[in-house]
Amino acid sequence: MFISEKVSIDDLIQSFDQEKVNWLMIAEHSNISITELIDQSNKRGYTIAGGIFPMVIYDQQSYEKGIVLKTIQTTQAPILVPDIGSVSREDLPIIDEKDRSCIIFLDGLSDTIPSFLDHIYEKYGNTISYVGAGAGSLTLQQSPCIFTNEGLFENAAVLLMASNEVSLGVKHGWEKISGPYVANKTDGNRIVELNWRPAFDVYKEVVEASCQKKFKEDNFFDIAKGFPFGIYREGQEDIVRDPISVDESGALMCVGQVSQNTSLNILKGDKDNLVSCAKEAANQSLNDGKSDVFVVDCISRILYLEEGFKEELDVINSVVREKDDRMELEGILSLGEISSGQDGFLELYNKTIVVSSFR
Repeated sequence: MFISEKVSIDDLIQSFDQEKVNWLMIAEHSNISITELIDQSNKRGYTIAGGIFPMVIYDQQSYEKGIVLKTIQTTQAPILVPDIGSVSREDLPIIDEKDRSCIIFLDGLSDTIPSFLDHIYEKYGNTISYVGAGAGSLTLQQSPCIFTNEGLFENAAVLLMASNEVSLGVKHGWEKISGPYVANKTDGNRIVELNWRPAFDVYKEVVEASCQKKFKEDNFFDIAKGFPFGIYREGQEDIVRDPISVDESGALMCVGQVSQNTSLNILKGDKDNLVSCAKEAANQSLNDGKSDVFVVDCISRILYLEEGFKEELDVINSVVREKDDRMELEGILSLGEISSGQDGFLELYNKTIVVSSFR
């Protein structure tokens, strides 16, 4: 359900379900008080969980203002992790034997996401499927963005456990133009050296030769948005890491951690290929009947595709409508995408589209 950001808190709560978790995705420019929403939900006995995202998706449109509301029957109350950097696998609760899926919303600008996801996977393994997203602002300034009935939090996560089976389609469409390179020196989400040279020196040589443009002080992201890194995986698409800035030492800051000695490729985007892969992800997810569709699409895809992003939503929506014309396309534009991979392992992605269908 899509709800205009112009509605009152009272009108919003009128759409809530008392028996389920009210799962909210709020576009960051919406004029709504999260603290008041939490307070009123608590007073009226509604369970809520959600995040603030750069944009939300409904039907064939993306919105900077507005709310996507979904309801889900969970096997336990939303699991709030107020500081994902300090949690261990022992801190996570035991899941119900009926659990088949886990929805994860977390602060997409935290620098401890991979280790947190590792703890989740160590605890629950591949007995359940995972889907989720990084919340936060397109300004890339970290601020509180995850909420439950307990409050609004920064550097936090919320997990929703459900007995619903979920089918996933995960694709990105970015293609290798150079590599592999050894990320021989890294620091969290900073790539310091590639092949024992300053990372930006290597990256700059490859990218400038490919795009026939020169990096300047103020145009790094404008160029880099079309040339992400890919973490090599045998027989599968690379896991994309999105470089967003370069520091004075020549280290590249990415959305998501890059482990030391990781094998990296430099990738390039082709708009037609990105749109085609979005359709493929939708077909992978919606291959076996009626489902409740939830899409997590990277905010940097819209920044790269620009007007072409409408085509990406159109092709996904065409697959959804072909399966059942009563289904609605709903989702978010995120700072990092979370999903089970082909091998069932829990991964953080960048510049990727995840189409999930809950049955």
